[in-house]
Amino acid sequence: MRTLLVLSMAFFTAVSFAAPKGALENPQPNDYASGIYLFSGWVCEAENVQILLDGVQYLDVAYGSDRLDTLSTCGDTNNGFGILVNMANLAAGEHQATLYADGQEVAQSAFKTADRSTGEFAADLTGCAVSQDFPIGGKETILRWTTSQQGFQVEAERAGLLTDNIEGVWLAEYLQASIWVFREGCGQLRVFVHGDLTDQASGKDVMKMTGQALSSEIALKSTAGDGANREATMTIRSSQEILLKFTSCGPLPDAAYCDFTPAGGQVTLRKVPSILTGDSLENVL
Repeated sequence: MRTLLVLSMAFFTAVSFAAPKGALENPQPNDYASGIYLFSGWVCEAENVQILLDGVQYLDVAYGSDRLDTLSTCGDTNNGFGILVNMANLAAGEHQATLYADGQEVAQSAFKTADRSTGEFAADLTGCAVSQDFPIGGKETILRWTTSQQGFQVEAERAGLLTDNIEGVWLAEYLQASIWVFREGCGQLRVFVHGDLTDQASGKDVMKMTGQALSSEIALKSTAGDGANREATMTIRSSQEILLKFTSCGPLPDAAYCDFTPAGGQVTLRKVPSILTGDSLENVL
């Protein structure tokens, strides 16, 4: 009888102090955490939920939010928890977050923070960034700084304005063009085209045009340094072919400048392969 009693007490103790079911979903192992960051996850049943940071600071966590995805595991849904923490208050480097429920460890995760030059809370900042080929190739995501979150938030996702790399040297029968692409502000692209034109009689002209890229079809106009007053439409057919259609040219002191680029004229440019512009090694060599 005594042996049976001891075994029963041992079983009761193990069950009573078993860690509650739960998960620390954010941060995930080796995540980078920045800005006003949300530690979150779920615990099936607890009176008190805490996050222990780096083994020295306990954070009391709001607990009991609705989590429909925990019904099959917990038998109910009011199991979510979360707490916002300003990551700028943590030193740069690796940190440890440990989830506790009623004093028992449930899960832990290591995460990383970066050094910030703006201090604890960055105010009066504006900024944006563009992530190209994200979330998939041919797409780009625009990110804008949000002060309340102390980080960048997704503003928009769209088709890449220039899905092919058009920077570099392009050739046609009488035209050698160099093309550059510049970013102006958040998500805006400007294209600059410098062209050297030479005819069979060794007549020469220089074309300098620019335009904002809103799609694969770009309206170009002459810059102040152009020898003529031209307008054209640039259509990006592929990474290897561009079509220029000249819609106007003049008025000019010398009409001969428009002989190369008359209104209604067009020219097909083909890319000169270059390692610097991302062309394959086979095409360059």
